[in-house]
Amino acid sequence: MTTAHPAPVVVRLEAPLAHVSLRDAARGNRITPAARTALPTALAEAAADPGTRVIVLSGLPDIFCSGGTREDLTADGEARTPAGWDFVRAAADCPLPVVAAVQGHAIGGGLLLALYADAVVLSDRSSYSANFLTYGFTPCLGATHVLPAVLGQALGTEMLYTGRPYRGRELLARGAAVNIVAHDKVTSRADAIAARIAQAPRTTLQLLKQELAVPAREMALAALARELAHHTATLATPEARHRIGTLYPDT
Repeated sequence: MTTAHPAPVVVRLEAPLAHVSLRDAARGNRITPAARTALPTALAEAAADPGTRVIVLSGLPDIFCSGGTREDLTADGEARTPAGWDFVRAAADCPLPVVAAVQGHAIGGGLLLALYADAVVLSDRSSYSANFLTYGFTPCLGATHVLPAVLGQALGTEMLYTGRPYRGRELLARGAAVNIVAHDKVTSRADAIAARIAQAPRTTLQLLKQELAVPAREMALAALARELAHHTATLATPEARHRIGTLYPDT
């Protein structure tokens, strides 16, 4: 069964797996207001189906998720949780295990979305970046926790500082602690991992997800609390405003 959501996000139920796919080609799978609503809704729908044990989260073949919108970055406001928090945390907050099949590029908040999943499969040729400093502002959304935690301390820290894109093959050579395979094997590898996980009973998987998710969420929230004031302050600087205005994609 397939249903469509406004992002658009497509849900395909194939028990014991469910596939949730970001399909907003027109906006490059950006974290638009529609996407922020649609993705958590789609994951909740997939998890609510009694036949589902594991969810595979994917994007377009060339773009998994290209991060936030220029409008969000230039919005005025006091230090507050950024609008993309529920979106990037959607896989982590899902009650069932989520495997991220990240075949296309993942940028900024899009990379965080992938790394908050329970298992991650990247493409050897696609590009992955935590490009916050490129635009003159410090990271947020728990980035300072999740990149070092998932990819490794040295590599995650370097990615945050440089802001540059890293091809999957470079991450593989650097020892990134995720699955990195040939581009055309990403989907099959993610499905294989999900199918292996799905051999366990649904209730058992839910309980393990709870046990793993609670401390992970606490660490992410602690990172967010540390990040927030600096992120808000640096976003408001003239240099960051200039960089966002001149360098940030319009899509």
